[in-house]
Amino acid sequence: MGLVDYSSDDEGSGGEETQSKATASALPPLPRGFHDLYASTVRNSTADDPSLHQGRHRAIPHVAGQWPSHIYIEWFPLPLEHTRLSQLLASLRTALGEDAAFHSFLTSDLGAPLPLHISLSRPFMLTTAEKAQFLTQLVDGIRSSGVGRFDVAFDGLDWFRSPDSARAFLVLGAIVKGSSSMNEPLMKLLDRSNEQVTAVGQPALYARKSVDGDDPAVDSSSFHVSVAWTLASNIDAWTDTTRNVYEGWQASRPRSATW
Repeated sequence: MGLVDYSSDDEGSGGEETQSKATASALPPLPRGFHDLYASTVRNSTADDPSLHQGRHRAIPHVAGQWPSHIYIEWFPLPLEHTRLSQLLASLRTALGEDAAFHSFLTSDLGAPLPLHISLSRPFMLTTAEKAQFLTQLVDGIRSSGVGRFDVAFDGLDWFRSPDSARAFLVLGAIVKGSSSMNEPLMKLLDRSNEQVTAVGQPALYARKSVDGDDPAVDSSSFHVSVAWTLASNIDAWTDTTRNVYEGWQASRPRSATW
């Protein structure tokens, strides 16, 4: 991928003279996705090596011809939003003390700001032969869902233990602003995503049986944005402190902020 695209006028005669006079202030900005090139350290092996990933173990073993996949809504925090979220994690780290080790999702290993997301599926695997058709059907399903643009607000901060691994996640609850029913736009998108993943034999996200055990029901309050993770086993002891820090963080929100 080219980092910067220059027009043909920048080439040809006088190119060396132009280059010698160029200054940093005259250079065009880097593309928005530039940080993705350096989002993590280099991987030297497909084998599971927790020492390279803060003690994490690979949830799904690497198999040639199979592609780890995930459906989600991506969010690129603005600079002010990134600063506010960083302040939240710093306040929590101070309140919990030095022994409460957790890792931020806000920046890469090299310190570059990273996008966050709202999950619409669990991690799952697709074969090479399934990828193209899966993507086409998913795009068609989302387009036909009737979901338009919507805004999401934060609704609480808590620790959630992953059922698929030893990790626990620090999550901000996500709620659609102005929705006529609880998270209706997210629910519609989740329905389409669940249809897709269950069609290839994968488990649905946020699915549970209703009281009578007949029809599947979905918990509409489970949508969230993960901002940090930990391998600590005592997260229940962090609950009250975490919620108190969140309340203080919300109370300090600038009046101009809409999130």
